[in-house]
Amino acid sequence: MGRLGIESHYEHELRGTHGQLSFDASEAITTTSAVGGSNLVLSIDDEAQQSLYGALNDILRESGLSQAAGIVQDPRDGSVIAMVSFPTYDNNIFNSSPLSQAQYDTLFDSRTRPLFNRVISGRYNPGSTIKPYIGMTALQERIVSADQVVNQDCVSISVPNPQHPDDPYVFKNWRSDTGPFNLYRAIADSCNVYFYTVGGGYGPLYGLGIERIAKYLHLGFADRELGIDIPGEVAGFLPTPDWKYATQKEPWYQGDTYNTSIGQGDLVVTPLWINAYVSAIANGGTIWKPKLALRTVDDAIKTKEVFEATPLGQLPFSASVIRTMQDAMEQTVTSGTAKMLGNLPVSVAAKTGTAEVVKGQRINSLLTLYAPADNPEIALTILVEGSASNQGYALRAAYAFLSWYFDKARISGVTPTVIPSP
Repeated sequence: MGRLGIESHYEHELRGTHGQLSFDASEAITTTSAVGGSNLVLSIDDEAQQSLYGALNDILRESGLSQAAGIVQDPRDGSVIAMVSFPTYDNNIFNSSPLSQAQYDTLFDSRTRPLFNRVISGRYNPGSTIKPYIGMTALQERIVSADQVVNQDCVSISVPNPQHPDDPYVFKNWRSDTGPFNLYRAIADSCNVYFYTVGGGYGPLYGLGIERIAKYLHLGFADRELGIDIPGEVAGFLPTPDWKYATQKEPWYQGDTYNTSIGQGDLVVTPLWINAYVSAIANGGTIWKPKLALRTVDDAIKTKEVFEATPLGQLPFSASVIRTMQDAMEQTVTSGTAKMLGNLPVSVAAKTGTAEVVKGQRINSLLTLYAPADNPEIALTILVEGSASNQGYALRAAYAFLSWYFDKARISGVTPTVIPSP
C-alpha cells in the first residue's frame, strides 16, 4: 500500500486488482484472474536529482546549516526533473519494524522535520524573488513604464509616523546604491526602494496599493494549490487589510504594503509556486500544473496511459510586459546580483532573493531562474534556510547544478525514472 509520496497518489495504478476464487451451492468453481499493477514512469531524472542533491548538500555542509529546498522543472509543460528537501532521511528504515527510539526521534521529534517536504509544504516569505511579479503588475497597471526612472538612488525612504510625527518610519534598501533606477536596474540590482515606491507609493507616484497587489497575486495562483501529484502541497497566503483588522485589530499601514512589495511581512508562498510563476515568465505566460508522472507502462514497457500536461491558466500580464521582465531578469545575470551565472555555457535569466526571518539574526537565501534564457529548458528555484548573513548560498548551489546540467546532462539526455508495480 502506498502510504506517502508518489506511491500514495498513484496507488490505484500501481496496485492492480486481486484475483478471486468462489464456489456456488453445487460446488462449481468460479475464478477471476488477478490483474497486475502498472509501472509508473516519472519525469524525475536520476542524474539531475543526484546533482541537485549534491549541490545543496555541499552548501549545507560548508555552512553548518541543515534545511533547504530545490526544484527543477521543464517550463514548457510543468514536469518535475528534480526535487530535494533537506534534511533528508533513508526511507529504507521503514522496511524494518519497529523503528528504534533513535530513528523515531530523528524522524518525528526533530525540529528540522525530515519528513516535511519544504518544496511543496513550506510557506516562506519569497523575499526579492517576488519582485518580477510586482514589477509586471506595475507595468500592466501602467503605474510606471520600464524605462521610467523612479528613484535617483537606492538607499532608503521614510513615511510619516502618525503616533510620533518626529520619528518617521524608515524603509531601507539592503545596501546603499547610487542611481538612477528604472525597472531593469531595479530587478538586476534588487532595489527595495524602487519596489516600495511602485508597490505602496511615494511622493508623486501613487503606487499599486495592496488591493491590486493581492488581486494580481491571486490571479497568478499564489494563494492556491497547484495540484502537484504528490500529497502535502499547501497554498500560499496573501495578506489584506480586512484580514489584518480581523486577526490583529489593526489598520493596514503603508509600510505593510511596502513589506509585501518586497516579499516580506505576512506574504508567504511555496518554493513550488515561485518556480511555477517563473516558469510562466520563461514560456510566455502559461502556468502549468506541476507533475511527476509521465505515463504508466506494462512489464514490457508498453505505454498504457499517458498523463497529459495541464495548463492551469495564464499570468495576468500582456505578452509585451512578460517580454520586458524576461529582459530585466537577464540583466540580473549580465550586470546585477547574479553575475556568477554569467560564466555558464548558456544564458540565464534569474532573480536573487533574501528573506529576513529573525531581524538582524537569520535570513533565508533564495534564487529562482530559467535557462537557457533564449530557449528555456529548465526552471530552477532554490531556498537555503537560516543563514546568519547573506552569503549567496542559493546562488552558489544553483551555479554548481547548472554547471553540471549544461555541461553533461544535456549531452547524455534526460532518462525518466520508473517506479515498478509492487
